[in-house]
Amino acid sequence: MRGDKKEKKRRGASPFKLFIVFIVLIFVLLLILKPVYVKVLTIKNQKTGEIYLSEIVEFPYRITYGWIHSFEHIPWTEDYIINDANKLLLKRITVAGFGAGIPNNKGVVTIDDNGIIIMDRINEEFSSIVWINSKSALEYISVNDEVMVRGSELPHHEFLELNVKERVKLWMK
Repeated sequence: MRGDKKEKKRRGASPFKLFIVFIVLIFVLLLILKPVYVKVLTIKNQKTGEIYLSEIVEFPYRITYGWIHSFEHIPWTEDYIINDANKLLLKRITVAGFGAGIPNNKGVVTIDDNGIIIMDRINEEFSSIVWINSKSALEYISVNDEVMVRGSELPHHEFLELNVKERVKLWMK
């Protein structure tokens, strides 16, 4: 009978030993990989949800829209930062003059030596930016002074939305 008991013990690992091996394996994986939170900027179609751009953005999280006013044909920029809650905070608007649809009472208004109107310290928060794209009006969208997409690369006369979400990404240490 004793021989039978020894034979049973040798047949396979006990559930407890398998559990310990599993825990050690998870611990080793956690040492090798660490979760990192990244901010992902997405431009999508408001109606269909089709994604046209999805990019990880790096600190300091500055987004600039460069426009040419559709009627006045003057340059117009909007500068946003992404805050800790992944909202878009409109900080500044620059425009070469006032015209149809151009705000005139945002933030602190000054005019530089070249006649450019600067509306600064606006601090207006948006969950997302929505617009109807025009290949001729939207010149570009840049992140940290690097052009991410040009208006001509996005579908014309489509209802678009830009938002930022935080995602978990696993990286090697």
